[in-house]
Amino acid sequence: MVDAGTVIQHFTYFGIFCLLILGGLGFPFPEDGVLIITGVLIAHGVVKLVPAFCVIYPSLLIADFILYSIGRKYGRIIVEHKRFSKIVSPATLVRFEDRFTRWGALTVFLGRHFAGFRAPIFVISGVMRISRIKFVIADGLSAIITISLTLGLGYFGGNSLRVLKQDITRIDYILILALVILVAGWIILRYFRDRRK
Repeated sequence: MVDAGTVIQHFTYFGIFCLLILGGLGFPFPEDGVLIITGVLIAHGVVKLVPAFCVIYPSLLIADFILYSIGRKYGRIIVEHKRFSKIVSPATLVRFEDRFTRWGALTVFLGRHFAGFRAPIFVISGVMRISRIKFVIADGLSAIITISLTLGLGYFGGNSLRVLKQDITRIDYILILALVILVAGWIILRYFRDRRK
């Protein structure tokens, strides 16, 4: 006999995958919102952290790489299209292109954390012909930070203040993890900046 809980769990992970792919491609499923909701589901035991991460991480990279590939294939035609100019004005596009010229893949690393500009940055990175490997590395490292922050936000939002007060050591570990992520981000930033010189 099929266990209902198992079926729900399988469809939950598949649902997360679909929402992240579709949201990454412009459908009305914001990536950050899906990740926060997933964090809440983890807090309530509906999904488990490791399987959720194993679904979320490739989902984000696949959606981002599709946008990058569209930009790489169609070039300036896509960024000069009137629909794209409604999202990113010509003046903003020039600023983004200048950032890519100066910082290269570092723009992808930093740009992932600006929800409104995330998709256009990935498209523009393809138009600017950032190498595929640099794009995947920069996006992959940055996605780890995005996932950690948004899942953490959802997870702690999903728990009551009473539970958080009872487990102060968990907060200490999260603060230490956040500090490690910030230091790692700073080191990566310096690495890319030094390579550009």
